[in-house]
Amino acid sequence: MKPFKLFKIKPEERLQALTALILILLLNVLFISRMHDLFMQPGFGAYWKTFERELHLSGYDPLTYLGVTDWDVVYQVYRHPLLSFLIWPLYMLNEGLTWLFGVNCVQYIVALPLIVCSFYSYIFLYRIHREVIGLTQKDATLLTAYHFSFAYILLSVIVPDHFTISMFLLLTMLYISGVCIRKGREFTWWQSAIFFYITAGVTLSNGVKVFLSGFFVNLKDFFRPKYLLLAVILPAALLWGTAQWEYRTYVLPKEKARAEERIRKEKALEARMAKMTTEERAQYETKKARREAVLKLQKEKMGKPMEDQGFLKWTDISTSRWHTLYENMFGEALQFHQDYFLEDTLVHRPVFVPYRWLYSYVIEGTMLLLFVLGVWYGRRSRFLWLCISCFGFDMFIHLILGFGINEIFIMTPHYMFVMPIATAYLLTHVQSRWLRLVVLVLTLHLLTYNGYLLTDFLLSPIRATL
Repeated sequence: MKPFKLFKIKPEERLQALTALILILLLNVLFISRMHDLFMQPGFGAYWKTFERELHLSGYDPLTYLGVTDWDVVYQVYRHPLLSFLIWPLYMLNEGLTWLFGVNCVQYIVALPLIVCSFYSYIFLYRIHREVIGLTQKDATLLTAYHFSFAYILLSVIVPDHFTISMFLLLTMLYISGVCIRKGREFTWWQSAIFFYITAGVTLSNGVKVFLSGFFVNLKDFFRPKYLLLAVILPAALLWGTAQWEYRTYVLPKEKARAEERIRKEKALEARMAKMTTEERAQYETKKARREAVLKLQKEKMGKPMEDQGFLKWTDISTSRWHTLYENMFGEALQFHQDYFLEDTLVHRPVFVPYRWLYSYVIEGTMLLLFVLGVWYGRRSRFLWLCISCFGFDMFIHLILGFGINEIFIMTPHYMFVMPIATAYLLTHVQSRWLRLVVLVLTLHLLTYNGYLLTDFLLSPIRATL
């Protein structure tokens, strides 16, 4: 499949593509307008504190804004090995525009890839429904809109983080895989190698989905020595080597410098405390106790890890899985909670927030029922099993290992497209106007409910603290 043909908008897609693009642009305009005066000050200055203090979009981090404003390896190198380098061109563009206009254009620059990735995520999901599953144009449009009405899919359109990029890469991979399955083509080793290096380079866990795609497309040919060597072992080794080099070159020197600075501060503190009066020491101990209480609360929200070292330090074995499922994973991810709206779990938001009304749980249950029925009706589809296996891997790392479980809803763009894809198989087997009416009502409700809360938030004034 030629890249130009892949990204060319087809005649039947033009009207809805224009509608989706207008919505995406509108949300980005509202978000940029909200933060415009605060983030466009020239120079770097106290930007990190400003981004961290003012950019509150649930648990998403402002690292991309920081990296594009003042480039450095700002992401965790073993989880996002290539991400800092992918935003380097954006930093260079921002440097040029800052020199030219005297202001920080970070919001406008970061919005460009967000708009492109969101737009083509819509297009490729529509094509999956239309060309891979075989829905009618109306049903494909309905289910694509259904997906983009989900709370954290709608939010991902404006989030200056890597999740929208991941969603775009995964849906591109699934679309190409689906076409290969339908036409009996092979997922070549070089396609798999390139997809893995880029997709896993953005978010390491997503690389497993590239391997799953290669398996479900090629079946037994996946295990050929040539394919395993060139499509699995070689790109994995190359990415690991990249992460190791990145850590030694950029991260390790800073860790050593921070350790030395910490020792210096501890010695200075000991000297200062020796000169403190009893009253000053009491004040210091009070402030220290407050800081420790805040850190303890944050640690409790993060849950108990399996180990305190290595990758297992990001696991969580104490957070309730049952509450996570109905309040966060299939709750907040699909329908915003009105209380603690878009607040950070590690700051003020509790891990679990209940809905105000029972009907919110009825909506959630209905969507889950459509999903489960779709999986049943599509159980013989190799493409659906590819999607379910990708979804299952995410459930393993989030629900079994507990990675990011305390804010699992922010991971929604990585896997929630499986819900409309499964529901598509239900529509292909159950030819009922009532079923389509249910999906339409759900879509309109979610677009209205989530859209109102999000736009109301974006239109609300922000207190400048620079």
